[in-house]
Amino acid sequence: MEHYIAAIDVGTTGAKAMIIGTDGSVAGQGYREYGAAYPRPGWVEQDSEEIVEKTFDACRRAVEAAAVDPSQLACASFSCQRSTFGFLDDEMRMIDRRLYGWQDQRAAETIDETAGRIDPGELYRISGMPVSPPFAIHKLVWVLKNDPDTYRRARWIVHLGDYVSYRFGAGELRAELTAACTLGLVDFAARGWSDRILTATGIDRAKLPPLVESGARIGSVSAAAAARSGLPEGLPLIAGSGDQQCAAIGAGVVSDGMASLTLGTSGFLVAGARSLDLSKTAGLMAPLSPAFGICELEANQLGAASAYRWARDVLAETECAHAEDTGTDAYRLMDIRAEQSPPGSNGVVFLPHLTGSGYPNWDPDARGVFAGLTFSSTKNDLLRAVMEGITLEAKDMYETMRESGVSIRSLAITGGATKSRLWRQIIADMFATEVKVLAVADATLVGAAIIGAVGAGLFADVREGAREMVHISHTVPPIPENAETYRRLHRVYREVYASLRGGAFRQLSSL
Repeated sequence: MEHYIAAIDVGTTGAKAMIIGTDGSVAGQGYREYGAAYPRPGWVEQDSEEIVEKTFDACRRAVEAAAVDPSQLACASFSCQRSTFGFLDDEMRMIDRRLYGWQDQRAAETIDETAGRIDPGELYRISGMPVSPPFAIHKLVWVLKNDPDTYRRARWIVHLGDYVSYRFGAGELRAELTAACTLGLVDFAARGWSDRILTATGIDRAKLPPLVESGARIGSVSAAAAARSGLPEGLPLIAGSGDQQCAAIGAGVVSDGMASLTLGTSGFLVAGARSLDLSKTAGLMAPLSPAFGICELEANQLGAASAYRWARDVLAETECAHAEDTGTDAYRLMDIRAEQSPPGSNGVVFLPHLTGSGYPNWDPDARGVFAGLTFSSTKNDLLRAVMEGITLEAKDMYETMRESGVSIRSLAITGGATKSRLWRQIIADMFATEVKVLAVADATLVGAAIIGAVGAGLFADVREGAREMVHISHTVPPIPENAETYRRLHRVYREVYASLRGGAFRQLSSL
């Protein structure tokens, strides 16, 4: 009998679910978008109940679209946006329904205080997480200082993915280990909560749920969740992983030297490594991987394709209106415009730091910039420059990783942006390497399904699951003349950023 896994991804801007066969085929999918609140500049919050309800709804849509016999479903497994967290009270209710989003930058004002409690180098060597506002540890220090009443009322500090799985029917609140790494509170080597970090920051270990390994069974779909999600009551629930760890597995990153580039709401370049020396990888995220036997190094873009969504909303109102009238895709119409601008966007360079800069700069003061504008610059140039700017930031990550000694011998691409034929070519040209295009672009869900299948006993391990479920549709070779253009453009990109870092960016962020 063919088996299927319900893979559920609780992302930054929406929830997506897929019913995926053990051969990697997609039987059905569902998606529901949700938003975020920005109560102050740099703050990013989300409504926990909206996310739970939209996740249930996305799952129901996937189940209905798949029309699979419930007896063929082996389990449900989860992927989640990482380092987004909230506080549960004694009644297991999210306090103020507030989630602190990973994009939230409020902790920029308390980073120095954290550094005063524990040396940043020591913090990185223990946790594998850079010292930067996106990571929950720093926002927890901010809450302790600025909102102690919320912290006092909290029974649990809960990662979003763990909360959603609890609402689906996990028997007790548990924290999945590999995703929990990105909170900045886990001892990488010991695979547990770090007493050293918790003591230094004043975070109460008793407020942190017990950790479980990726692939562990954590409960069964409850009657209430079954009624809302369409999944059968009693279906096993499997602890998955963070979205980028899942995406890497779904892109086949299960051995040393393999890498994937995800351009979605955020951007990640993930490389598998047999072992890690954290003294040589400063600035890179180094969470544990569900693919046992390898570690992960991750370079992080904070904005990535979110900047292209911004461009859609701000620069492409005409295309959005036409798309709504005709039932077409606004992004496809934007591609058609961008294709009319040559590589290099006629000299326009875009810095995509709309929510600060991630690796290798980790600069919360960085801001988005169009440079090189002239009277001859067109909307076509601006749209292409945004695509190129996002890819230039990814290129910067790629080159800096290689300069630090990380080996990358194979690159697969995934994420919403890579559905664009133009953008796929820009990536191949920018990186001057052949890139692999996945048969199922939603690698995050494929990865979650692989972990679920291992947890359900359908595969011996993640590597076997990847062999059976990850498929490449085609490859995209670079165009040599375009690669040379982008090599020069990358130098300009670095110089523009360097000229603004510190003084100008700091003054802009203070306005």
